[in-house]
Amino acid sequence: MAGFICERLGPGNNRTAGNGKRIEAKTYPLWTQFGSYRSIDYSTNQQVAGDPPMPAILLLGTGRRTGILIHPAHPPKLYLSSIGCLNPTSEIGPADPIDFWDSRRRVIALLDSLKTHAPAAFEHEVSSRIADASIVVEGEPTRQLAAPRRLAADVMSADTALLLPISKKSALVCAKWLMENFGDKIKNVTAGKSYKPKHLCAIVCQETAYKWIPWIGRHSTQTIVERAVFDASGDFPGAPRTAFPVNTKAFRDKYGKAFTDLLIEEANKTRRLQGWDDKPWVYKGYGLFQYDLQHVKTAEGFFVNKEWYSFDKCLGRVIEELDSKLTAQRGNLWKAIKAYNGTGSRAEQYMQNVKAFTEYCEEVTGP
Repeated sequence: MAGFICERLGPGNNRTAGNGKRIEAKTYPLWTQFGSYRSIDYSTNQQVAGDPPMPAILLLGTGRRTGILIHPAHPPKLYLSSIGCLNPTSEIGPADPIDFWDSRRRVIALLDSLKTHAPAAFEHEVSSRIADASIVVEGEPTRQLAAPRRLAADVMSADTALLLPISKKSALVCAKWLMENFGDKIKNVTAGKSYKPKHLCAIVCQETAYKWIPWIGRHSTQTIVERAVFDASGDFPGAPRTAFPVNTKAFRDKYGKAFTDLLIEEANKTRRLQGWDDKPWVYKGYGLFQYDLQHVKTAEGFFVNKEWYSFDKCLGRVIEELDSKLTAQRGNLWKAIKAYNGTGSRAEQYMQNVKAFTEYCEEVTGP
């Protein structure tokens, strides 16, 4: 595992998405990853270089930078294969190509070591925090070797890669669980709509399944529904938020102590279910479809009355949101699904992920 890391030139920047620079010097928690790159069941092909899916580890806490991975440099652009990502390598010069097989072996060695260290993170094919494992990026380089100008064009944005929070196998588990427990309701509300059960299941795959799939068989269906309180953005370090409330203080200033304490306790119930300590944070996503807390301004009752405890209420909210977005997008379903998440590159990535999950879930739900 001893060696070097190839990355983009600096200065490091996590504040601007798609800036083409290296990530900032700091400590980042490590997570398992799925999609075009995977931490479990990646390709074992020893003949074809870059055969997907390739091994990778995900960094979180990267601010507005998304899809930051440790993964092998790979064909067709070996030297730098994604902006902001980290490519393990032996010692090389500025004009030298990275050896794919060497880079791949190094990533696999890291994964094997992490799996030995924290096996629980690798039990399920869902994006999971690797306990007590971080990467330390220390300081800006003091001497940068000049690369040939032609290499500047050989960079592929990480935003083009399929970065999924769960694998296809787990997506099928998610869709099956939803249809077995709520299938008739999902079919009824999508009758005559441009979106179908497969789309709703795909949204859950993207939004929350990575959290609750490991709970199946350990907790009741109702407990899983109730404890779908996630997203500490705005309060969790390295996870800024722009929508109201930007953090817990902003929520308390507008809605007062009692309402704030109610939501903090709901967040802590979910934290305790995961074996985590309590935090004085208001979480921002509620229910299996993650109805965002920004809607408190127009739907206060959903939050103060804990209506996400009811799958029917959650289903009603996602239908309401999708119908509204469909109208705004003149019936374009994929633009509506993108708008369901927001705008910009992250919303585009969200939409691409939901597309992939829709194809997977169709094997369970039908067309």
